[in-house]
Amino acid sequence: MKKSIITTILLMALISVFLIYTLNSSSTLESKGNYSLEESDNSNGGQRIAPFYEPSSIFPNIEAPEDFDWRQFEGVTLNFLVENNINANVLSKESQLFTEITGININIRPMDFSTLIQKINIDFISKTGKYQLLYVDPYQTLNRFAETNLEDLHRYNRDPSLPHIPGGIEDFFGEQIMVDSYFIDEEALYTVPFDTTTMILYYRKDIFEKYKEAFMEEKGYDWTPGQPDFTWERYVEVADWIEKNVPDDEVKYGSGHMAQRHNSIFCDFSNILASYGGDYFSDKNIRMLGLREPRHIRVLEPNFIEALNMYKKIIKTSAPESLGWDWYDTAEAFKNGEIAMMANWDENASAMENPATSKVAGKVGYGILPYGPKRSANIFGGSGIGINKHANEREKQAAWLFIVWATAPQTQLFVLKHPEGGGIPPRESVYQDEMIKKVVLDAIEKNDEKYRTMLQLPAVLQAWEEENVYYRPKIGNFYYVEQIIIKHLHEMIREDLSAEDTARSMYDEIKALGNK
Repeated sequence: MKKSIITTILLMALISVFLIYTLNSSSTLESKGNYSLEESDNSNGGQRIAPFYEPSSIFPNIEAPEDFDWRQFEGVTLNFLVENNINANVLSKESQLFTEITGININIRPMDFSTLIQKINIDFISKTGKYQLLYVDPYQTLNRFAETNLEDLHRYNRDPSLPHIPGGIEDFFGEQIMVDSYFIDEEALYTVPFDTTTMILYYRKDIFEKYKEAFMEEKGYDWTPGQPDFTWERYVEVADWIEKNVPDDEVKYGSGHMAQRHNSIFCDFSNILASYGGDYFSDKNIRMLGLREPRHIRVLEPNFIEALNMYKKIIKTSAPESLGWDWYDTAEAFKNGEIAMMANWDENASAMENPATSKVAGKVGYGILPYGPKRSANIFGGSGIGINKHANEREKQAAWLFIVWATAPQTQLFVLKHPEGGGIPPRESVYQDEMIKKVVLDAIEKNDEKYRTMLQLPAVLQAWEEENVYYRPKIGNFYYVEQIIIKHLHEMIREDLSAEDTARSMYDEIKALGNK
């Protein structure tokens, strides 16, 4: 079966589940907790369905042993340190259902990515266990602190006296759980996948439709993004044409990027690099389970040099402010109608489609990123939720209950359909329901307010296909490697340095890391 057909089927299945779930659900999580522990008598082979949601025949229910006391940790307060993202923002407002059922208080602490990493580092160094629940980035936290500072969640998921992950760990996409949850091997489960942020292409659909004929008359090809012939070369040409031909009161720049000296420039460039068939290393397992240290550095290869040169062209034709923008700044510029195209995380889509916060609501198109000589490459940025090893035992078990609830299909679907949501669930069962034949195929094409958090779905599912997704190297010293890459990428753009010199500087410094 062709990949595009698989994508359509998965999308149809998700919409089916979404529609059924919407019909059977109220507008808030709070309203679902409408029956008590005593009223919940749905049992299944010694397991009882938890009282968070009405029993479902569509996807796995949260279950616990029949004699399990959901309020045994009443009064415990858990601090959840997390990046400021869709899941965190929705759950911070809607976690009262979990508190009502369990008596466990949840303080969700969303913050920018850099601050998050600093606070996790400080907590692990001090071993205070102040933050019992952690948003665990595979490349900044999992790879450095898994064995010494994160709990092995198999301990809880295999404990017969505790509730387990509904549907099991195997219900999560295999590659995503390899990236998010394991390091080196599968002996210890350090996280459960929490989100699936993925970079896709945003573009001003209204601009592309209005000026399509004028562009075709001048350039001779269809400029619609998402097609295999929409390459990075053409992306540059399109961005330049829009800046020169479209009035500023419609859109100021053809494109915007995230070339700040920040993690964002690494992600931005990596999409281009992988589309050119390049990578940073070629060691076995480096992009899945991961390695402590890489051995085979690829930054001097011709396709790496080509990708660097292409990145210089891309930034040169983008908004001048791109040199100082990260992903947040670029998203704000797009939302304000300043740029016509950008590569950014899919989780921005709901904000783009919200008329209360966006000047471009209803005018946005979504697609996979442009193609290089080898493929389209769309970086995956999902992370997991884990438990701080330095918390006390009572807090750890309470934290496990929150993980079970927060990663359950019902909770994930609530986040997806929430007005401020749109986070794509990482569970296979959500996309493979038998109700597929009842799907309304054009559901997300309707300009219905309730579908606006789903408009990016086709692009994300296509980006996850094996030939389109890019997983960055997961290595023990990635923080130091990434800082080298970030520094030299930013300097190359800022100082207009040659690609060859940039690659050589990267190589020498990365090589020196292994000699220390």
